[in-house]
Amino acid sequence: MESIQPQTTRGRPKTLNRDHVLQVAMTSYWDDGPMAVSINEICRRAGVSKPGLYREFGSEDGLKTAALESYRDSVLSQFFEIFEVDQPFDDALTALSDLILQERAEIGLPTGCLFAKMRGCRRELGPKTNYAIDGTRDNTQARMKDWVDRAKRNKQLDMRISTTTAALYVDAQFASAITRQAQGVKRAETSEFLQIAFNGLKCLN
Repeated sequence: MESIQPQTTRGRPKTLNRDHVLQVAMTSYWDDGPMAVSINEICRRAGVSKPGLYREFGSEDGLKTAALESYRDSVLSQFFEIFEVDQPFDDALTALSDLILQERAEIGLPTGCLFAKMRGCRRELGPKTNYAIDGTRDNTQARMKDWVDRAKRNKQLDMRISTTTAALYVDAQFASAITRQAQGVKRAETSEFLQIAFNGLKCLN
């Protein structure tokens, strides 16, 4: 995954590698769950001190916010790129399905979706993380709506379905597919599930 640039701070010289800590935190929250990993465990896994981590991120809320932003920039951005390509709806669906259903173990990534996991426990998360969740949700929905509108203009989607409804539906189907993958459902079965799910959106020729 691409890493974000470390921030410059004042005060004592830094020995903490921000990119490394973010990678550890993002993967830990993604794999184990945002509420299942303590700040002490993040420090242990990253090999950093708790005071050093707090100096860099301000709080556990700040760390989780940064982890979600890193996930958005390194993982969700790959979906955004597909939404923005001017291509037939079916081709985009194939690309999105391939991305969702890639063999995670082969590339060293956890199954599931960190964003979805954070949305699922948002009441237990801090205000900064919740603000980042809302921003990520709005950004994702806006990109999906643009994609749906383009498919409608190209007469590839049923014009009778509202753009907002279609975007929410797409989001729900992808979330379901990611959950199925995390549960160990075979790739072929989940791929067929997505094809059937999206047939209802398409224009009938």
